[in-house]
Amino acid sequence: MKRLWTAAAVLFAVNTAYVAAFATPPIFYMANLVLHVFLGLVLSIVLTWHLVRSRTEILTREVGKVAAPLDQAGGRFEPGSGVRVDVVVRTRKIGHFFPGGTVDAFDVWLELTADDADGKRIFWSGMVEDGGHGPVEKGAHFYRAYPLDGAGNAINKRNAFQARSVLCVRLIPPGAADAVHFRLKIPATSRSPIKLHAKLDYRKFAHFYTQFAYAGTPGEGSVELDHDNRPFTFLPTNIPKNVSGRVRGEIPDLPVVILAEAKSQLAIAAPGEVAKWKPVVRKQDRERWNDWGIGMLLQGDLKGAEYAFHRVTEAEPEYADGWLNVARALIQEGGTDAAKPLLEKAMAVNAKLGRIHFFKALVQKADGDYDGALASLRTVSAQYPRDRVVLNQMARILFLQRKYAGAVSALERVLEIDPENVQARYNLMLAYKGLGETEKPARAEELFRRFKADESAQAITAKPRMLSPEDNNERQMIHEHESAVLK
Repeated sequence: MKRLWTAAAVLFAVNTAYVAAFATPPIFYMANLVLHVFLGLVLSIVLTWHLVRSRTEILTREVGKVAAPLDQAGGRFEPGSGVRVDVVVRTRKIGHFFPGGTVDAFDVWLELTADDADGKRIFWSGMVEDGGHGPVEKGAHFYRAYPLDGAGNAINKRNAFQARSVLCVRLIPPGAADAVHFRLKIPATSRSPIKLHAKLDYRKFAHFYTQFAYAGTPGEGSVELDHDNRPFTFLPTNIPKNVSGRVRGEIPDLPVVILAEAKSQLAIAAPGEVAKWKPVVRKQDRERWNDWGIGMLLQGDLKGAEYAFHRVTEAEPEYADGWLNVARALIQEGGTDAAKPLLEKAMAVNAKLGRIHFFKALVQKADGDYDGALASLRTVSAQYPRDRVVLNQMARILFLQRKYAGAVSALERVLEIDPENVQARYNLMLAYKGLGETEKPARAEELFRRFKADESAQAITAKPRMLSPEDNNERQMIHEHESAVLK
């Protein structure tokens, strides 16, 4: 390869000198163009041949160095360096998304602090401003919905009727997890160890809404059915005399409740000592590795998820979901062939798990084995007869087989469970057309358009994303949080 690149460089230099010497006649420009195209073609063929011959893998991203779990790895990190600290928030014994209820009105966020051995605070994300009595700093990691009105203003006054778009929604599904990433800079002057403290905080109402409810007074600005551009002031003199509740003459200071917390430490390496990165894989930490992987899988960090799930298989090979989750990451990435042996291992551990058969069906569908995929999906459906995702997949495969009547039957089962299921409405429109129906496809299309999301509404998010780097950061599926400004 080195000789190849050397020859290419020499040829390019000769070609450039050739054109410089004979720059006037157009024929030389044409000769130069043909030579460049030929050179590029030859280099592409030779490079491809070299990669295939050496079986070199091209990876989109390396996971990098990992020291986890922190309380077991005993890593030592160089002073003056930066590290990414991941905190995993997981939902246990919760049968709904977390948080539940009116998720645009709460303050639910993850707080992380870091103090050195001298007690000096070097990092704080999720700080409550005004000495703990004000709003949560904007760069925190929130669990909430962030709806917008037609002018791009936050829906923060229980004015849901004006909602026209959504900036972001971050909730944790039942039995799942969220992996939160923090970028920690270790000061060169800090003494070891650095103490980390993560807290999941909850406040019944967002600070703005509490202020608005008690003393909100609008200023000049337009307000219409789809937006409210008025600024608001919250002076204590604006509090009504007949306000309900025991707190009068002042805006209540709602308490912050800690729902969960965890502590750990980072050791600082001595001068000249090389940083130590070491993942520790133990059977008792299998769930921690798995939840970390789930958090990254939900974010779309497929390489990170695959790495974590491989550690799960090392920690407990007899845990079927470990093998399955590696396969899930590969399937989502498009590596269905690589997922097949992992699905076989998961099946060998526990062939009764419906989710293994579901992802096996996805691989069979990608291979064009529609009969096999339907057989796998029917196994899942026997265990979970009201699973909309399974029924939608069955309907899609029946449609691809041109068994339109069967597809309609499966889709009607979906709509009995969820009448607003957009995927079912769309596929029902296609299946009716396949049957040669004339009126039913139009009705299915009408309902599909009624329930589908309005993609153009995302243009409304441009305003808050430009005005607030923190909100724009929080909108990204994979993002990191930095420290608030420390005084």
